[in-house]
Amino acid sequence: MAKMFFFIISADTDKINMAVNFSSRRKEKGDEVRFLVFGPAEKFIAEHGELIESMDKVKEAIKPKACIFIAQQNKIEDKFKDKLELLPAGEYISKAIDEGFSIITI
Repeated sequence: MAKMFFFIISADTDKINMAVNFSSRRKEKGDEVRFLVFGPAEKFIAEHGELIESMDKVKEAIKPKACIFIAQQNKIEDKFKDKLELLPAGEYISKAIDEGFSIITI
């Protein structure tokens, strides 16, 4: 079983959708998956409700997260309410590395 950490920084709809679909399929196959939206991707997703909805559809599988500090800075916390968990990204990334996850940046 692989341990994959999807680190989404792209502000591109196709790339974000690819990451959502690929990560949810890998989870279905039994891989351990973590999914973090960060930086430019976070702001972009907040502006595109269809991306939030696509993550909401698979949230039980991939449990998508976003950086609380970016959300607060851009005043977009409410856009992610009940869709993405907000948390300190640096700690989340460090813990994943310590636990042996391979980082996949998109």
